[in-house]
Amino acid sequence: MIFRYDQSPLCSPFDATKSAKDQQKFCGHGAPLAIDLAASFAVLDFLEPYVFMRLGLSGETQTDTLPIKVLGAGARIYTMSDSAFKIFIEPALGFEFEGGAGTVSYPGYNPQYKNDLLIHLAAGPQIDVARYVGFFADAGLTTGILRSIHTQLELQAGVQARFP
Repeated sequence: MIFRYDQSPLCSPFDATKSAKDQQKFCGHGAPLAIDLAASFAVLDFLEPYVFMRLGLSGETQTDTLPIKVLGAGARIYTMSDSAFKIFIEPALGFEFEGGAGTVSYPGYNPQYKNDLLIHLAAGPQIDVARYVGFFADAGLTTGILRSIHTQLELQAGVQARFP
């Protein structure tokens, strides 16, 4: 979901019967798929700070942006950290910095593709199938506030490999 500011990129097709300022402000659409890569270190058995990078697999046609690029940091906080099955909560902050694709051009329309601050919160289960390998899934929300007010519902699944 996107609630765009006047200078934000469009989130729906340009309506020639309206001025650039009066274009649709609230939109909803699915975001393209992305891959997350992260590195972490378990400070305590229940607390695992991490840094991450998110790379989009394609651009977003509705907002005319290039594939997403995000760098950020967060932490996984585990319940039952000594168990093979555990639940985690994952707060994080990120910095989104992809730009516009430049394929949409209309008179009076000059969007600002600002770098964006992202706030992320997710939770989910993890199961460790071996001492150094675990599988996880989570669901959460990521909200951006500078380019526009936009929130994404995210579903993730992945493999966690640990090295002694």
